[in-house]
Amino acid sequence: MWSYEKQKRFDKKGNRWHFVYHDWDGLQIPYEEQPVELYFRNDTRTVFGVLMFERRKDNPYRNYEVMVNKIMNDEAFRKTLLAPETEKVWNKNWK
Repeated sequence: MWSYEKQKRFDKKGNRWHFVYHDWDGLQIPYEEQPVELYFRNDTRTVFGVLMFERRKDNPYRNYEVMVNKIMNDEAFRKTLLAPETEKVWNKNWK
């Protein structure tokens, strides 16, 4: 399941960011054991990345807002998540 966040998000410098949440809702494993991914990109399509957890329960950022703000505003953290190959994810149409 892919969920594009339609809320407009801006970092502290005024740059816009986009987020897509991907989870596997139909798996025959318990909810907390399911993998989860949060893809992100900047508005100019020059930065692409993904925050992945093999098991939902391993996600230390239980609060979605905290997780998104950390990606947008903590450049050192964001650099560890960069994955230019995820650009192809943004070719999907979620609207």
